Formats: sequence, structure tokens, C-alpha cells
Amino acid sequence: MAYNIKNFFEITYLSFFRAKNTLARLTPKRLLVLFLFYLGYTILEVLTWAGFGLDEIFFPAYRHIEIRQPFFIIGNPRSGTTFLHRLLAKDEKNFISIRLWEILFAPSITHRRLISTIAAADRGLGGLLHRLMRWIDRYVQASNIMHRISLFVPEEDEYFLIHQGSTIIAGLFFGFPKAAYRYVFFDTRLRRSEKRAVMRFYRHCLQRHLYAHSDQRHILSKNPYFSPKVDALYETFPDARIIYLVRNPLQVVPSYASLSAHWWRLMAEPKNRYPHPEYILRATQHWYRYPVDRLDRAPEESRVFVKFDDLIADPEGIVRAIYQHFGLEVSQAFAATLREEARKARHYKSHHVYRLKDMGISREHILRIYRDVFERWGFPTEA
Repeated sequence: MAYNIKNFFEITYLSFFRAKNTLARLTPKRLLVLFLFYLGYTILEVLTWAGFGLDEIFFPAYRHIEIRQPFFIIGNPRSGTTFLHRLLAKDEKNFISIRLWEILFAPSITHRRLISTIAAADRGLGGLLHRLMRWIDRYVQASNIMHRISLFVPEEDEYFLIHQGSTIIAGLFFGFPKAAYRYVFFDTRLRRSEKRAVMRFYRHCLQRHLYAHSDQRHILSKNPYFSPKVDALYETFPDARIIYLVRNPLQVVPSYASLSAHWWRLMAEPKNRYPHPEYILRATQHWYRYPVDRLDRAPEESRVFVKFDDLIADPEGIVRAIYQHFGLEVSQAFAATLREEARKARHYKSHHVYRLKDMGISREHILRIYRDVFERWGFPTEA
């Protein structure tokens, strides 16, 4: 298990010496972001890897934990993966998911035990620290209407790979999509040795999670950025169960472009409101085609395809169909949860507003380059 120092130095070099005329140009805001990042990230990773080292001394048995039939929800960003993930995560009889605070701040067993001790002490002192964390969490959620991030709910565990340095997130969040392309095409472009190193690190993170919870339920993971890793997932977890969500490109492309632009504006000061449309188009095309082609060749019992519109129209029916396909039982408690979530879905209205024409991408262009996607899934082509 090793950190990808090469990728770290590449992003650092780009950030300080190749930022001119890019969205990551070195403005005062950008310099402040970089200072805060390197300060916080250095402290975080020193603590994280110290925890990993202590795990090998005090909890080496985690390596013997067997991961049985993990479930992976994949698909293009903005395709309903978060909705399905958080819905299935409510079935605590069948699934165990990973919350954001566990991914970012306590990926090691050592840190989990330490935080549990601090939390117990805080409860004994009236829970002031807990209330403060909840207040901060609510503020962060309210400030982001596109994707409600919370430390206390299941989140995509691609963020585990932040601790290993081999993640698409580094290039994207820092405004250098070209540095992310090898991870956009993970299965087909990355060297076999690097793929195995990434997946070995990821598997160890899952083993630590199951060990820390003394749990053997199915791991439930949601990751749009795992869409180019289908082959790696099957190689690492031969009995993996994969759910691929697919949504109309006329909805996915502008929504993903808007979300990406939001993150880039937080991290830098781009001159264009929607920078790097070419990245959005290249990435989404590959994540529409490659995973579907690979899953078509996988055993039918190991995967299922779900259309976004079907999921939103009838979440209870789609979940029951998924359970039937994979041989899972819907408990009475989860059935009641499904009915309630279906009611909420019927009344939900997104506040994420965007317009395709503002992004420099025409509807006609999308219809042309995603023509095979429209034909396979029967998506309407109206604006």
C-alpha cells in the first residue's frame, strides 16, 4: 500500500507553474485556496497514514475480512445515483454504507476507535461538540443546492482514493481535466500495475470499514467515477453486483457541466462561467458507452440497468425489481420506508437551474454525438 506521490507532484507543478491562462490562474483567491489546501491536506494525510500504520500493528486481522457480494451503483454524474444510494442505504438489514466523515477523516480503524472514544466523552459532557458539528453540517448542506453533502450520510467512496493520491478528483477539483483523463478512462488507459495498486488500496479501505463495524452485510457503494472501472471492480470483487443508472444526455450533460463549474468556481476564478465543456463531453461519452459494453459481457445475475425516469416515477417498483434480480428480501420496515420515499419523490422539485445554451453546447450537437445512446435507451430528443 503506497501513496501516489508522482500524481501529487504533477498537480502541484501544474497549480504553480502551468496555471497561466487556465481557469486555475494564480489570483489572490486561488493562492488562498492553495495555501489552505496544502496546509489541511498535509496534516490530514500525515494523520491518516499514521492511522494506517497503527492498523497494521494493532488490527492486522482486518486483512482477512471477506467482502461478500458488494453492491456498486454507477452511471454518469447527475443520473440519480445519489438518490438510489441513499434510498438503498436505508435498508440496514441488507446493506452497510460509508458516511463521509468516515471516508475523509477516519478511514483507519485506529481513527474510528479514537473518534468513538472522543464521542463518548462528549456525550458525557453534554454533547457540545456533537451539536457544533451538526450546526456546521447543516450550514454546508444549505449552501449547496446541487448536491447535498453531509458528513453524516452515505457518500461516494471515490473519496477514499484522496488518501492514496490516485483519483480523478485531484485533476477536476484543481481545474486541470487533462490530469484527470487517465482516471476518466481507468480500465482502458491506466497501467495494469497502477490499476491494481489503486484497487488494492480501495479493497483495504472496505475491509477496514467492515472490521471497525464488526459487520458482514453487503457493502453498498455509489460512485459515478467508478463507471470507467467496471473491469477493475469485477477483477477485485469477482462476485460484485453492479447497478448502472442511465439518464437522457440532454439532462446529464448540462447538469454535470453546471455542477463541475460550481466546484471550479469554488476552487478558482475561471473567466468563463462554464469552463472545459470538452471534458464534460469526453467523459460522459465514455461513461455512457464503456460500462454498458462491459456489463453486457458480464453475467446477467451480476448486473442490472436502471433508467433514471423509471426510478423517479416509481422508486418502490424499481427497488423491488432490483431486489428480485439479485435475490434480496424487502423487509416490512424497508417496505414502509420505500412507500414514504416514493411519496417524497412525487413532490420533490429541484432548485438546480441551468440552461444548455449558456454552456456553448447545442442540443443538435448532443443529439449527434450521443446518437447511439438515444437509440439504445429510447430517450426522447425534444429539448
